[in-house]
Amino acid sequence: MTHDAFHDRLLAIVKKLPGAEEDWPWGSIHCKVDGKIFVGWSRTEDGDMSVGIRVDPGDQRRLVASDRRFTIAKYVGKYGGVDMRIGSKPDWREVERYVVGSYRLIASKKRVAELDAMPGARSRSAASSTKGRAKRTTRPANRNE
Repeated sequence: MTHDAFHDRLLAIVKKLPGAEEDWPWGSIHCKVDGKIFVGWSRTEDGDMSVGIRVDPGDQRRLVASDRRFTIAKYVGKYGGVDMRIGSKPDWREVERYVVGSYRLIASKKRVAELDAMPGARSRSAASSTKGRAKRTTRPANRNE
């Protein structure tokens, strides 16, 4: 593989995540946490970088309808998978939020807790789903008391 600065930047984002590892199962990179794919990327025929991520299904519909960078992913679309073309000058903070959000949807509660213990981890997430997050530990106050 020739040097690709976008690949290097995406891989640097992934390597910060607890338990994340790269794999090349079908000739393009897919990154996993505990054996489950949460992101993959490759160049399209026209040279654009396309990043495959998982989002909440409600967010999937909104993203695809409102932002032409997003399309429903070929094999995992029914699970909230989208492909995002990141363009020639990506907003890397946005890309990182989507990658971290996808990780949060796929990773175990233990891994999400490890991520949340890292400085700045919460601010990087774009996911609206609570899957994988720790349950509330305090009860809301009873309004009748």
